[in-house]
Amino acid sequence: MKKNLAKLTTLLLVIAMIFSLAACGGSGDAEESEMGETMAKIKEEGKIVMGVNATYAPFEFHKTIDGKDQIVGFDIELGKAIADELGVEFEVVDMSFDGLLPALSTGKVDFLPGLAYTEERAENAAFTNPYHKSIQVILMRKDNADSVAADSDLSGKTIGILKGAEQEKTFPAHYPDADTYVLGKIPDLIAALQSGRIDGVCMDYVVGSLYEKYNDDLQLSAIQYELTDEESAGSCVLVRKENNEDLIEVINKVLTRVIENGDLQKWEDDAIELMDIDDIA
Repeated sequence: MKKNLAKLTTLLLVIAMIFSLAACGGSGDAEESEMGETMAKIKEEGKIVMGVNATYAPFEFHKTIDGKDQIVGFDIELGKAIADELGVEFEVVDMSFDGLLPALSTGKVDFLPGLAYTEERAENAAFTNPYHKSIQVILMRKDNADSVAADSDLSGKTIGILKGAEQEKTFPAHYPDADTYVLGKIPDLIAALQSGRIDGVCMDYVVGSLYEKYNDDLQLSAIQYELTDEESAGSCVLVRKENNEDLIEVINKVLTRVIENGDLQKWEDDAIELMDIDDIA
C-alpha cells in the first residue's frame, strides 16, 4: 500500500513538473507573439536599418569628411538614438526616393525618417508623432531687409516663390496682400531678387540661411511663418503598417526626449553648419 502511494505521489510530481514547464514555455511564446514583426526582426539580427534618399540636406546628405564620403544629417543622429534605445547596431541604406516605401514594405529597411503623412503613404505605413516642421522665411536684399519688420509690411511687396514648392500654396494664404512672382528654379529667383525685379523670396529657413551666408548682399527679414497642421502635419518616422505598435512606441519615446532636451535642434544646427550652397543647388 505504501509502495503504491509512493508511486502515485511520484507520478503526481512528474505531472506537475510537466505542466509547470509547459506553462513557462507558453509564457515565452506569449511574449514572442506580443512582439511586433519588425521589432522581432531587429532583436534577432541585432541591428535596425534606416532607409534614406541622402539628397535632402539637412535631414540626410552626403558629405566628404576626412577624405571619406559619409551620410550625415540630423535624421542620421536620430536614427543612432533610436538604435541606442533598442541596444542594437545602426545601419543606413541610401536609395532612390521612389524606392523608399517599397523597401519598407518588403522589409529591406525597418524605418524611414523625415516623411509627412499622406493618405497614399498611410495605405502601407504607420506614422510616429511628427518631429519637425519647416520654418518659412523671406530672403531680401540687405539694404532693404530692415524695412520689413511686421507682416503688414509685406503688403504690396512682390515675393518670389518656387514653382511647385509648398510656399506656392501657403505663402498667399498667410500673406494675401503681397504679390507673388513664380519661377521654376531658386537660382533664377535669387537673380531676380538681386537685380531688384522682386522684393524678396519666400523659402525654407535652411535654404534661406545658406543663401544669406554665401551672399553678402542678401539678408533674412524678420518675417517667418510655420506651416499649420492643416498645411503640413510635419515630418514623421514611418514603419510597416501592421503589428509594429511596439516599435512606434519606442521611436515616439526617443522623439519626445530629443525634442525636450534640445538634442534634435542641436543635430539640425550641426547639420546646417556642415552644409554649403552646393547641398541645396
